[in-house]
Amino acid sequence: MTDVKADMPAVQLAAQANETTTPGPPLPDFGAPLRLRTNFFWSIYGVWFRHARVYCKTLAANATPPILEPLFFFTAITLGLGQYLRPEGFAGLSYPAFVASGIVVSSPMFTAIFETTFGTFVRLVFQKTYDAMLGTHLRISEMFVGELLFCATKGAAFSAIVLLMTLAFGVRPSPWCVLTPLVGFVTAYLFASIGLIVTSYVKMINNFAFFTSGVITPLFFFSGTFFPIRGHHIAIDVISYLVPLTPAIELSRACFKGVFTVETLGFGASLLVYALIAHVVALHRMTRRVLR
Repeated sequence: MTDVKADMPAVQLAAQANETTTPGPPLPDFGAPLRLRTNFFWSIYGVWFRHARVYCKTLAANATPPILEPLFFFTAITLGLGQYLRPEGFAGLSYPAFVASGIVVSSPMFTAIFETTFGTFVRLVFQKTYDAMLGTHLRISEMFVGELLFCATKGAAFSAIVLLMTLAFGVRPSPWCVLTPLVGFVTAYLFASIGLIVTSYVKMINNFAFFTSGVITPLFFFSGTFFPIRGHHIAIDVISYLVPLTPAIELSRACFKGVFTVETLGFGASLLVYALIAHVVALHRMTRRVLR
């Protein structure tokens, strides 16, 4: 026995002495499989968190336009044109409140559209962000659901900020207006999905100008943002009821008034149906675009 110990290296003898005197904590089993939180919730949260961190690095530059542009429209229309309009006749609201109820959900539309058109195209074509994500455990559906939820979160935040700014300008809606950020959340999710659908077809980034100028801008003006959608030419009335921004504005307007009717429920249902259809089509189209 003495000869065996004499032949052992000094380091090994010291290790045996330490084991017998002061046993330490057990060493980790490096051969065990690595357990990552890769379920659906944590996957989409990881994508959401990634986009949030990148966005916050240049927060001032990113957040200023979606907040200031609606306020410019609000002040120009209400302080300028509003002086020549009678105070009644705007769905039971003053004209400043009427316009404010429209722009608090149009801001989420704009921020969602620009995020999933120009932003998604840059990540897809130039930065190859989605190629890197596919090298992980993420599925394509998880990548874009996380992105849509990030856009919806921004929509709710901008809706709340614009609402507070209009309150500072003297708009006094009902207490139910606290629900408008929720309407902004669904609105942003809907238009983010529409933006992904458009991005799945676009080959050059300059082509987005046709969509923003030819579709989004007219939709912004003919959805009841600045004037009621009833009582015009029959073609304008039909288009105003069919475009997807109208249900969001009508829901926001109901929150500002604090009056909810069966028609309000219909607008809420149509907004959810629009969002569901756009969600399914967007995931299908972007799956084909990424794997192509």
